[in-house]
Amino acid sequence: MKKTWLATVLTLSSMTAMAQTPKCDINIQNELRLKDNVVSVYQQGKPKVVIDQNNQIFINGDKLDLNQLQQQAVKTYREKVSTYIPKAKEIADQGVELANEVIDDVSNSFQDPNSFNNLKQAMNDFYADIESRYYNNGEWVLKKDAINQAISNWKSDSAAAMQRFNGEFFSSAFAVLSKQMQQDGSVNLSELQNKLIDLKANVQSKLETNSAELQKEANTYCENLQGLAKDEAELRQQIPELKGYEVFVI
Repeated sequence: MKKTWLATVLTLSSMTAMAQTPKCDINIQNELRLKDNVVSVYQQGKPKVVIDQNNQIFINGDKLDLNQLQQQAVKTYREKVSTYIPKAKEIADQGVELANEVIDDVSNSFQDPNSFNNLKQAMNDFYADIESRYYNNGEWVLKKDAINQAISNWKSDSAAAMQRFNGEFFSSAFAVLSKQMQQDGSVNLSELQNKLIDLKANVQSKLETNSAELQKEANTYCENLQGLAKDEAELRQQIPELKGYEVFVI
């Protein structure tokens, strides 16, 4: 999420660290797809390299004969891809959970656990839209230049997310506070405005305070992808037939 393609999805969804543009010294050279632990490298919309669950490599449909050392290197690479790529969703889900926990905390302070359901649904929908760019029906698709494109979309996506967050937040908070004031006998607009401002600041403070661990995980994720790029480079040295099908490049 911060500091990697994954961190992009993470931070967008969790509403944390919006002020900084993510950076990660890695790029996607060729489209990679991952489904059911099978790794595929695509070019021109067709699978050119396939690493199956038995750690066998097929290039343009032809199976390579691998020695034991090569098979072990392929196994290590496939397992790391299968582990690290889905980690993006795990961190993003943690971000959504964090945001929902903060929203629930605010709702409970109003003694109305459902008062911000619209906000929670809006943020879940926004996250699902971002996620759908990379993950659909159990398949991860990292297109060429996916990280660079995610970073270039960062500011616009962040602005859209914050606009939706603010819109739903103030709408829900206004309704709840107005109802409470009416029950007390009157609605004081100045007092209402001040409460809304204080409430928003409280929510943002909680999100920022609890985002440190998520950002740490995102940084680690970027380091993992960089390590994966080095593993892939070593794999190409052991299996020269893979040259021209690079995916992770530093």
